[in-house]
Amino acid sequence: MNASLPVQKYAMAVQYKGTNFSGWQSQKNVETIQDKLEKALLQLCGKETIVAAAGRTDAGVHALCQIATFESTLTDDERDWARGINALTPSAIQVQWVKKVPASFNARYSADSRTYKYLFFDADRFDPFIGELSWRVDKLDCSAMHSEGQALLGEQDFSTFRASGCQSKTPFRCVKRCSVDRFGDFVVLEIEANAFLFHMVRNIASALKDVGQGAQTNYIKDLLERRDRTQLGVTAPPSGLYLTNVAYEAYSLPSVNDKPSILRALSV
Repeated sequence: MNASLPVQKYAMAVQYKGTNFSGWQSQKNVETIQDKLEKALLQLCGKETIVAAAGRTDAGVHALCQIATFESTLTDDERDWARGINALTPSAIQVQWVKKVPASFNARYSADSRTYKYLFFDADRFDPFIGELSWRVDKLDCSAMHSEGQALLGEQDFSTFRASGCQSKTPFRCVKRCSVDRFGDFVVLEIEANAFLFHMVRNIASALKDVGQGAQTNYIKDLLERRDRTQLGVTAPPSGLYLTNVAYEAYSLPSVNDKPSILRALSV
């Protein structure tokens, strides 16, 4: 390969079912999303190619729009990049689009916000087909959950919802919106913030589940004020969590469908 050829940066939107992966970030002796994409690019580019993402989703967490970048001196068409990568990755990983971006674009630091959805399944019956895609819980009051969730808005100290292994220098994050809605047997939490702490969304989902099952009024506000993770119960499982959007106000990127497939099937 001619080393004098110009390097082009590409962004891509990656969807994946995280059930059988140990998260996004490359690790030894386990399968990760990053590893699979980099192995595909190694075959396509003939050299090691680093893939950098907007966020490092945990083991078992899914994504509908994970934004990631890579660089190459090859001049393949954007659609050819997507087709090539998809041909070399497992069916649980699919690139939705690839687009040329300026060298200044950074998937993580250029992002203005991230949006996650968390899916609860509260039907009276057990359904063996969705256990890896949602959290099976007892019946929820989604109106109460939505009302309590508004206490999360704004820039606040989210220490109560921060896992012990979090490496962030500050517990402060700014939540831009939070909603809880029902779609048939599914209750969907959607939350957007400038960034999230380690396990923050899963801990919020756990607290709102308690609200939906009868926790007292101002439960979320009280948890925030205590700034103590021990005041909260179990962390919600990763099976219900989806990264659905990463927003970049300074860049024009294609969009993707931000509804998990099991909701699309219900036409919601």
